[in-house]
Amino acid sequence: MIARILSALILAPAALGLVCFAPEWALLLAVCVAGTICLYEYSRLTRAMGLAGQLWLQSAAFWFLVPGLRLNWLPAPALLALPVLAAFLGAMWRKAPVRERALGLIGDALGLVYVTVGLYPVVAIRFDFGSEGIRWLLILLAVTWAGDVAAMVAGKRFGRTPFAPVLSPKKTNEGALAGLAAGLAAALLLQRLAMSELPILHVGAVALITGAVGQLGDLAESMLKRGAGVKDSSALIPGHGGVLDRIDSLMFGLPALYVYLSLLHRP
Repeated sequence: MIARILSALILAPAALGLVCFAPEWALLLAVCVAGTICLYEYSRLTRAMGLAGQLWLQSAAFWFLVPGLRLNWLPAPALLALPVLAAFLGAMWRKAPVRERALGLIGDALGLVYVTVGLYPVVAIRFDFGSEGIRWLLILLAVTWAGDVAAMVAGKRFGRTPFAPVLSPKKTNEGALAGLAAGLAAALLLQRLAMSELPILHVGAVALITGAVGQLGDLAESMLKRGAGVKDSSALIPGHGGVLDRIDSLMFGLPALYVYLSLLHRP
């Protein structure tokens, strides 16, 4: 528990500093580094399931896609087509049985989509939505962190009904509801105290949507870990496991927030 708290005390300020103060190039670099670690952890999980992909190919494609999307190197269809073609060529030329090549290709494609879609929106939200972008990201962090803590505490103390027993046996309906309520309360409190310019109805809606979607993100990563037969994606962060373990909720919450702001509340 002490290691978990100390890790959080280091990681939380770092995340807040990046969201609030990092220039665009620095945030892009941070996303690329974090994504590479996530792809490494994802590769460990899929390899344990028999999907022996090519990590170097995933990482190279990720470093091509994220800056390319931001800097508009190519039209989006061409930008997305090149990594797909490269993945097929890499699988075709690989020295391995055909079945292993095909399964590895599937693992590579899913990993690239999963990590790119999960992480890139932080850059788009931060720099495409004006000054409100920072505020919405802080709302998302408050919802995610408060929800995680409340779900863990309430689940251990009051949890009785399994939420998704096959994917994550320790999660309960009581913990999930407590996490959703805590995330909503944290968002509304933050709006009231420091972000009154954000419409309270949109803050509430974002809190509920990203809180629910974030729990699904946690379950999605739990499914990968259960399939691989491991407890954590890695041991990189003391008390927390891997980077994927720490940001799995955000990797669903970020795209959900981006879609909401783009379609329903364009600042």
